[in-house]
Amino acid sequence: MADERKGNSLSGRGRAATPTPGADKRASAKPKRKAETPTITDDLTGKFLRVGNKLYRTSDDKTPIVRLEPDRLKTSNIDALPDIVRIAKANGWTSIRINGGDTFRRAAYLAAAAQCLSVENYSPSKVVQAEAERLQARRAAREMRSETKAAGKSFTPADEANRLAALSARFLGQTHEQNARDPELRRAQSLVAQAIAIARAKYPDDQVKASKEIEARRQEVSRRIASGDKIAIIQIRSQQAQRVRELTRDQALSREGRTR
Repeated sequence: MADERKGNSLSGRGRAATPTPGADKRASAKPKRKAETPTITDDLTGKFLRVGNKLYRTSDDKTPIVRLEPDRLKTSNIDALPDIVRIAKANGWTSIRINGGDTFRRAAYLAAAAQCLSVENYSPSKVVQAEAERLQARRAAREMRSETKAAGKSFTPADEANRLAALSARFLGQTHEQNARDPELRRAQSLVAQAIAIARAKYPDDQVKASKEIEARRQEVSRRIASGDKIAIIQIRSQQAQRVRELTRDQALSREGRTR
């Protein structure tokens, strides 16, 4: 009985051009494309030892794990499939055909799916298809993180200073409610919300003093935003409740002292 893990080959092809009306006769007159032996890209060179068109992992290997043939990659090593498919993609293949046992074909299909290559002669089960979609989603997430990281590195200090200045100006230009709903300013607004609670408890009968204290805090937070300070979100409820209790107690003691 044949080993289902054994493989024979992956053959590939590029994306076919869409035929145009009346092109059949012209196409038949064109010479057939010469089959090309896949090449190894620089990022994969270090993974293999190449002897002619045979690839080995180490000098201990008795047989090559991959043979490079015209439009074909031959292997019986299922563990090498991810790298083999990467070779296929680097050579411009957009689809592959698989020869081998069921386990080998399934592994090759998943390796191809992870590199966004289609497989022409394999029909996956629903479970295998779901796994392929998960691999593709993970790849997309990694690429997005890489792009975001690269974009972040491209900012100059001047760009970052301008961004922070604009964020600071937006903070001062918006209302407390707008800042509380703003994803980039929510943390900063939590500091102002704390100041509002304290000022109103401290000056219950003097709105002018309370407003001045709140505005001073707002200006201070704006300066922190412009300077790039990291602002930790404030747990308003517990701190506010404690501060209000302290102020209420102090005011009560003060009133009690005046009435004695």
